[in-house]
Amino acid sequence: MSDIVMTDGTTPRRSLEPAIFRTLGLAFTVFIVAYILIPIVVTLVMSFNDAAMIRFPINDWSLKWYRDFFGSPQWTDALMNSIVIAVGTAVISTTSGILAAWAFERFHFPFKDLWYLLIMLPLFMPGVVLGLGVAIAFGGLQIGGYSIYGSRELVMVAHSLWAMPLVFMLMEATFRTIDYRVIEASYDLGARPARTFFEIVIPMVSTGIISSALFAFVISLNEFAMALFLTDRDTQTLPVLMWLSLRSAGTPRLAVASVILALAVFACLTLIMIWYVRQLRKVAR
Repeated sequence: MSDIVMTDGTTPRRSLEPAIFRTLGLAFTVFIVAYILIPIVVTLVMSFNDAAMIRFPINDWSLKWYRDFFGSPQWTDALMNSIVIAVGTAVISTTSGILAAWAFERFHFPFKDLWYLLIMLPLFMPGVVLGLGVAIAFGGLQIGGYSIYGSRELVMVAHSLWAMPLVFMLMEATFRTIDYRVIEASYDLGARPARTFFEIVIPMVSTGIISSALFAFVISLNEFAMALFLTDRDTQTLPVLMWLSLRSAGTPRLAVASVILALAVFACLTLIMIWYVRQLRKVAR
């Protein structure tokens, strides 16, 4: 039996399909947003708890634990360690990722697929495995009497094992959007490859570079497993200190530390969006 045809030529069943999919799509979007935001909002609320332990609901509101956090040398030192290590990781992984992506995009060399696999391999390895491997490999290494194990530099290198493949993937995709006729024109006008790369290519992919660096920063700032194996009391990061503190006492200070890490992530995402919009406006002019 054929469908009933409406005056506009459509059938009731077909006219309902877009509305159903729209409703399902909206409901799924609301669910995902709520799933992401609820833990963040709860953590933010708990950071203003005046109680000595993490407890819900909150009876009294206070900035007590924010003053406690920033007044504690142990917690502020851990936060500084996390920031310094994250900045170093961003520099190492962004530099190496850009150069590797440019080499893969522009040049042909033997065993290219194998090298690609080796670059991406750490991204799929558990942090525990990487952290333990780096600790065993470099645990007894000293340079000029300076012990590498427990240093910030070793954690930077370890975190780059995760961050660099992400930078590599992002920059490889970014380099593919370049109009290489501009680069060839630069060569024809006598510019050397190094000058062309830094004065022509880098400005063209600046959005990808900024995004890659900020992603690497966030990955290192929040990484826990490798840092647990590779840091000591003087270089432990904020996530490591949070885990050690959670084992002894779950105070709202942990919520304060979580809020600080979340704010850092939001700040990086905001910077990416601002830079992206700025570049779009430049192109539109």
